[in-house]
Amino acid sequence: MGRGIRIDHVGVTVPDIDAATAFFEAALDAVFLYDVRSRTEEPRSTPEVHGYLGIPSTMAQGAIRMLALPEGPGLELFEYLGPDQHSPAAPSDLGWQHVALYVDDIDAALEKVERAGGLRNSDPRELRGVEAGEGNRFVYTRTPWGSTLELVSYPTPQPYLLTAPRAKWEPWPSPEDARREPVGALRTAVASWADGSPFRRAGVDALHPEPVPAWSALLAATWRAVAAVIAPRRPRRASIDR
Repeated sequence: MGRGIRIDHVGVTVPDIDAATAFFEAALDAVFLYDVRSRTEEPRSTPEVHGYLGIPSTMAQGAIRMLALPEGPGLELFEYLGPDQHSPAAPSDLGWQHVALYVDDIDAALEKVERAGGLRNSDPRELRGVEAGEGNRFVYTRTPWGSTLELVSYPTPQPYLLTAPRAKWEPWPSPEDARREPVGALRTAVASWADGSPFRRAGVDALHPEPVPAWSALLAATWRAVAAVIAPRRPRRASIDR
């Protein structure tokens, strides 16, 4: 049985990602999960980025952070740099920054969006870093009135689950899923070791994004794989539609 379509996360562009994190934690009991991009990384402003995000060529993508609401979807915060940023939308304006929907089959879902009048910004792209895994992909599309709608699918448990305090949304996936099914994380570690790229810690350590050597990530993933075989397995919770 498929997991169906549900809200995965909502994207919000903010002027200060740290101040916004503090607000959402205090006001809505949001939980910090991980940084996709930190402020220490060079802002991204290439034609490719402008194309698949659908942003003006004068803007650059800065920090990105994933939070989780207590009983809701993930809340993804964005900082963008450049002169062509408008004031926040008023209630009478159309749309959020973007809404992301989890789908079982991203290609079929994208085709359905296009049949209904939507437009893709690009072909589906692989999720990377702490969200990577076999078959894990996303695509940005635009509704007929111009709001951004993201489709995302991650059949392989994502590596961030191994260290984050909880998943972006419940009841699936959970950190226990990743610990019981470490193959995706191990495959990601092996791939990183092969190409020499560094891993970045997820969870709290992502606030201080020093690189983690690939051999260390590989060793940790191998140990988790062994531990998962030895440890008793708990039954997977059934998916419950809300």
